[in-house]
Amino acid sequence: MGHAAIVFLLFVISIACSAPVGAQPMKLKIAYSSLSSMATGVWMAKESGAYQKYGIDADLIFISSGPVVVQALIGGDLHGGVAATNALVNAILSGAPIIGVGATADRPYHRLFVQPDINRMEDLRGKTLGVTRFGSITDNLTRIVLRRYGLEGAVQVRQLGGTTEVGAAYAQKVIAGAVTSDLRPTASAPAKILLNLIDMGIPYSMNSLPVSKDFYRRHPDKVEGMVRAYAEGVAAMNLQKERTLKVIAKYSRLTDPRHIEDHYQDSAKFLDRMPRAEPEAMATILEFAGKKGVPFETFADATITDKMAREGFVERLYKKP
Repeated sequence: MGHAAIVFLLFVISIACSAPVGAQPMKLKIAYSSLSSMATGVWMAKESGAYQKYGIDADLIFISSGPVVVQALIGGDLHGGVAATNALVNAILSGAPIIGVGATADRPYHRLFVQPDINRMEDLRGKTLGVTRFGSITDNLTRIVLRRYGLEGAVQVRQLGGTTEVGAAYAQKVIAGAVTSDLRPTASAPAKILLNLIDMGIPYSMNSLPVSKDFYRRHPDKVEGMVRAYAEGVAAMNLQKERTLKVIAKYSRLTDPRHIEDHYQDSAKFLDRMPRAEPEAMATILEFAGKKGVPFETFADATITDKMAREGFVERLYKKP
């Protein structure tokens, strides 16, 4: 090999060795706060390879409460996730340096499940409803329902820890009922739906896709990748039902095919295809918290979803080849 060829070869090797490490997927910890339909998009983003497509090696972590997800995000233990919008709002109002860059659904799809002997809202007077944690979606929606029906202060609200604990308390008749997405009743602990919250006709932001402002500033491409991957996960869910049913069974811990199907139907019905935070859906939370009028931009940055909308990104995901 001539001298010129050797010099050229060494030059090529030096270029290859100095290639940016950013070409490797970045390992990010992404949490979801419930085993309900609101998490299906994240599960499918992982299982369909959407995160990998955007250079993200996603480590999905289940943390059974939206406020705890937000706390972990503030503490730097997480890079992103799906968490209760009301928990995000409360944290930001308290000065937390985080922001929502997307959202999952703008309608409250939870139901009020009650013991079989309860037939009307008034029957709850003097009884106890369970929530996962104070400040969670279940807590916020429970209090909105009680206020709507004039039962605020007449019904005790008890914090139980997580969705599994709420279900166990219901089965043991420790609580009269719970506002939740899926109580998972059994033959020995039957339940009935007293109220579908969607029938209340109020816009309500269920979950946001929060990140720390510092991480967003340092890695805007990865934050955008998380939002786009989530949208692709929702698309995969809508277009690949059989695959999604298996993913739901894997992550949700459901074994009954009927419950898995119900989970899928809720996901397909309520998860927004464009993961955009809507001002009117967040306004309900602010009004309930006594913070009506605080600017929407305080809690949400729509830069990424606005860009996706201009590109027709979501529409392309559903186009038949």
